[in-house]
Amino acid sequence: MSPTAALALYPLWAVALAAGFTALRLGRAVGRGLVVLCFALGIWVTNLLLLLSAGSPGAPLISVGLAERILPSGIFLGAAFLHAGADLTQATDRRVLRVAYALSAAVALLGFVAPRLLYGPGARGAGPIFFPLAGACVVGVAATKIWLFSHVRRMTGPRRSRGVALLAANVAATLGGGGAVLLRVLDLAPIEIAAPFLLVAIVVATHAVVFEEKGRSREVLVQALAYAGLTALFSAFGLTVFFRLLPALTPSSSLVWIPFVVFFAALPLDPLRVLVVETIGERMFARPIALGSLTREIEVKETEREQAEGLAELGRLASAVAHEIRNPLGAILAQARLLERRGADPESVSEIRAQVDRSKRFLDDLLRFAKPRPLALRDVDVRSTLALAISNVSQAMALPGEGPFTLHDGPLLHIEADRGAVLDVATALLTNAAIAVADQPHPAVTITCTERDSSVDIAVTDNGAGVPPEIEPRLFQLFVTGRGRDHAHPGTGIGLALATRWVERHGGKLRHERPSEGGARFIAEWPKSAPLA
Repeated sequence: MSPTAALALYPLWAVALAAGFTALRLGRAVGRGLVVLCFALGIWVTNLLLLLSAGSPGAPLISVGLAERILPSGIFLGAAFLHAGADLTQATDRRVLRVAYALSAAVALLGFVAPRLLYGPGARGAGPIFFPLAGACVVGVAATKIWLFSHVRRMTGPRRSRGVALLAANVAATLGGGGAVLLRVLDLAPIEIAAPFLLVAIVVATHAVVFEEKGRSREVLVQALAYAGLTALFSAFGLTVFFRLLPALTPSSSLVWIPFVVFFAALPLDPLRVLVVETIGERMFARPIALGSLTREIEVKETEREQAEGLAELGRLASAVAHEIRNPLGAILAQARLLERRGADPESVSEIRAQVDRSKRFLDDLLRFAKPRPLALRDVDVRSTLALAISNVSQAMALPGEGPFTLHDGPLLHIEADRGAVLDVATALLTNAAIAVADQPHPAVTITCTERDSSVDIAVTDNGAGVPPEIEPRLFQLFVTGRGRDHAHPGTGIGLALATRWVERHGGKLRHERPSEGGARFIAEWPKSAPLA
C-alpha cells in the first residue's frame, strides 16, 4: 500500500467505525439504519485497505485472493442507505429493505465463492456477469435516489436537513463505491480515487448521526467522538515513543521481563492520557463530559433535585390552596350576579368581579409555576411564534390593530424548544411591555431577534417608565412586582418568575437591561439546541 493510500483511507476507516461504535455505546434509539450505515461505510473502507495491502511484505496473512473474495461485500452499503432512508421516512413496509439485504448477501456470497465471475485477478478485468450485475446495481441505486429525493422534497425543518444530508452521502458513496470498483475493474483509475468521495459520504453520514440526537444527548455524542479522536492522537504518539524505548528499558528479550516492563511503564500512561484529553476537552466544550465536569454537574443536579422536591411540595400546597379558594370565589361571583339583578351599584359589582378575576389569574399562575409540565421539544419557528404572541396579547388587551408592537423583519430562525413555553414567555414579556407603555403619548414596543453561534436572542424593548430601581435586584423572583393593587393592571409577581423558569429549563437565560433612551428591555436567550428536561 502506498503512503498516499494509507493517509487517505485510514482516517476514513477510523471515523466511520468510531461513529458507529459511539452510537451503539450510547444506546441510541432513533432507528438502526444510520448506525448500520456507519458500519457499512467502515467495512467498505476496510475492504479497500485489504485490497491495497494484500500480498505486501507487511501483511503476509492477507492474500490477494482473500481480498478479492471480501471486496463484493461492499454491496451491503447500498442496502444500508436504503435502511437509513426507510428510518428517516418512517416507512412501515420493510419488504423492499429485506429484499435489498437478501440480494446483497447473495452477491457477497457469490463474490466470495466465485470471484472470477465478477472480475479477474487483482479485481482487474470484467468477469462474465460483471456488466449485467453492474447494470442491475445502477437501476437499484437510481431507484433508491429517486425514492429518497421524492420524500425529501416533502419534508420540512430538521427532517429535511437530515434527508438532504443522507441523499448527499448516498451520491458520494455511490461514486466512492461502485464507481471506484468500475474504474478499477476497467483499469481506468486506481481504487484510491474512492477516498475523496468516501470522505464526503462519511462526514455527511456522521453529521446525520449526530443530528438525530436531541439536546444533551447530541452534546454527549459529539464530545464522545472528539474524545475518541484526542485519545487516538495521544495514543499514537505516546505508544510510538514507548515502544521505541521498550528495547532500551528491558534487561533482556525474555518473555518474563517484557510483560514486567510493559506493565509498569504503561501504568502511568492511562492517567496521563485522561489528564491531557480531559484538559483539552474542557477548553473545547462549554459542558464537557470529562469526569471532573460530570462530578460538578451531578452536584448541580442534586441541588436541582432538592429544589424540585421543594417545588413539588409547593405544588401540593398550591393545589390545596387553589381548591379551597376557587369554591368561595365561585360563590362570590354568583352573589355578585344576584346583586347586579337586584339593582346594586354597577361600579361595586364590577369591582367585585375584577377582584375575583384577579384572584383566579393568581391561582392559575401559581399552579403553572408550582407544577411545571414536562418540555415537549420540537422545531420552533421563532418569528411565527412571536407573531402569534403579538396577536394574542393585542386581542386579550383589546388593543387596536397590532397595538404598539413592532416585530423587526429578518431571516427565518428556528430553535429546538417547547413551542408552548416560547409562546408563554413571549406573551408575558409583551403583556408587561404593553402595560408599561399604556400611559405614554407615543407607545412603542419593539421585538428583535438576533441569531448567535449557539442561541437566538429575543429582545422586547418598550419606551415606558422602566423597572423601579428598588425591585431590580429581585426582578425575576417569585411575588416581586412593580404594579401594586391600585394599578390599572395589578401584578401577581409570578409572570416573570414563570418566564425565567421556562427559559432556564431550556438551558437559556432571561435578563433585563436599561436602554440609554429610557424604558426597559428584556432579553430571552434561547439555545438553538435545548437539553432534554
